Amino acid sequence: MSLHISDAVIWQETPDGISLYHSESGDFRTLNATAAQIWALVESDGDRETVIRNLSLLFAGHHPVMAARIREEVDSFISSMVEADLLQETETGAEDRTRSEPAARS
Repeated sequence: MSLHISDAVIWQETPDGISLYHSESGDFRTLNATAAQIWALVESDGDRETVIRNLSLLFAGHHPVMAARIREEVDSFISSMVEADLLQETETGAEDRTRSEPAARS
């Protein structure tokens, strides 16, 4: 499954993390440094498993208990962003057919 930022989201990096605004719902959020790192990986990698694997390797190394906890937390965060329509998840390759422009970033 491939992830991409919703076309309705306007976002920018700030000293405190990342600020998000959903232009259709009016939802405004500020992501802390950890969530901002996940967001940035989603933007660059666009794949849930790749994001989880990269963060697990970065913070847990080969420690299986820490890797499992990171997997759970990142998966939960991504799911909450998909549920709030801030991120969208599609079958790999399907976003190329449905998405014409990148998400707005200021």
